[in-house]
Amino acid sequence: MMQQQKQTYTIKTFDIGPMQNLIYVITDNDTKESAIVDPAWDMTKIYEYLNNNNLVLKKILLTHSHNDHVNAVDEVLDKFDTQIHINKKEKVFWAKDYDNFSINHGGDIIKLGKTKIKSLHTPGHTPGSTCYYVGNNLIAGDTLFVFGCGRCDLHGGNPEEMYHTLKDIKDNLDSETIILPGHNYSIKKQSSLKEEINGNPFMHFNNVDRFIDYRMTLHDKIRNSPYSPIASKKD
Repeated sequence: MMQQQKQTYTIKTFDIGPMQNLIYVITDNDTKESAIVDPAWDMTKIYEYLNNNNLVLKKILLTHSHNDHVNAVDEVLDKFDTQIHINKKEKVFWAKDYDNFSINHGGDIIKLGKTKIKSLHTPGHTPGSTCYYVGNNLIAGDTLFVFGCGRCDLHGGNPEEMYHTLKDIKDNLDSETIILPGHNYSIKKQSSLKEEINGNPFMHFNNVDRFIDYRMTLHDKIRNSPYSPIASKKD
């Protein structure tokens, strides 16, 4: 059943911009309807991909509203008639006023042709940060990197919420889920949730206060990108 679901869609990855963004285009293979996740920076290669494959861009999916993930939204809207899917809390946080917002609350199903995309509310990096679950792929934005996680000291960040978000991902998603992060900060561009549980230090904490201390103080002093796995140990 999972294999059949995978065959109904395609996810194309683009490395774009000065901050090592990974931008994704999801396509329903039957209808050619497509969605772009976090349009930003120079979109030339993405436009070429859409045109060369006769794809129909229908949706913009935002994982969050920091500038490095949304700075091409207006450009896309000038070229395409699309909806902007965003979490309700992130819409309030962003304070932008578009007339084509489609609001999700976490747990909503977004239909792209015959392909179903589930939105997961994953606060911590921002109040309305969202991951998108497609088949067995989790497009994670800045919530979860390969062997890392998003900062919580930027505007809208909350390390306690990040702790609970990562715990929910670890406890509730299939360990074979493929993690597709919002930045290429690691030794590889994607991993499985099983690899993250074993090798991502942010997944190793069972104490929220120790997690907060590690995320806010210790981590950036002892680790540099590209991130490599760190063996699990008792916190």
